[in-house]
Amino acid sequence: MALDNHVQGNFITILGGKFCKRVKDGETGGVTRTNKLGKTVTEKFYDSFTGKLVGIKTQDGTYGKSWIFSFQDSGDVYHLQLSYTNSFAKGILRMLPNVDLTKEMKVQPEVKMVDGKNKSSIFINQGGVSIKHAYTKDNPNGLPQMVQITVKGEKVWDDTEQLEFLYQMVMDKIVPKLTGFAGATTSHEDDEMAVSTDTPVGKGMDLDEEPPF
Repeated sequence: MALDNHVQGNFITILGGKFCKRVKDGETGGVTRTNKLGKTVTEKFYDSFTGKLVGIKTQDGTYGKSWIFSFQDSGDVYHLQLSYTNSFAKGILRMLPNVDLTKEMKVQPEVKMVDGKNKSSIFINQGGVSIKHAYTKDNPNGLPQMVQITVKGEKVWDDTEQLEFLYQMVMDKIVPKLTGFAGATTSHEDDEMAVSTDTPVGKGMDLDEEPPF
């Protein structure tokens, strides 16, 4: 099973290392907060979900570009929305060539403190087997390395070429294999869902001793 209390076409995102789903005010287990648009929202949080990937697209919004990963389980559809440079999104993209797209996958995010910094990871499991990255530091398989650029006088790591490579890979090799879905909404309440994610990796990230991959 995927998330409880499914509503077809709902958007989910990742907050604090957990999947986050908007629910009705007063729903049992819901947590209320004020979002970046000043709206009071109620959300429920989940450690993981299971579903079959049926669609991927990018979308431009008020707060920038985002990835929309659409999953289906028993007829219900959820759209996982992550900002375009988000590290969780990049983690999914780097595993997709090794995923069996005809089967369901279990997806689980994680955030833990390493050397005083939050480190974000995401895991995909199929049939009890953890999916490995198709692009790694030791075996990039064509994925460009990050490059140093200077922004407002400070050196940062830029992943523009990486994202262009991953985007093209997805559109050429992954999207044509997806089955698509029917009956799901393609709109959402606001763009804040796309930006309320854990710290992204990408353009403008502080420079460490080694370039992150």
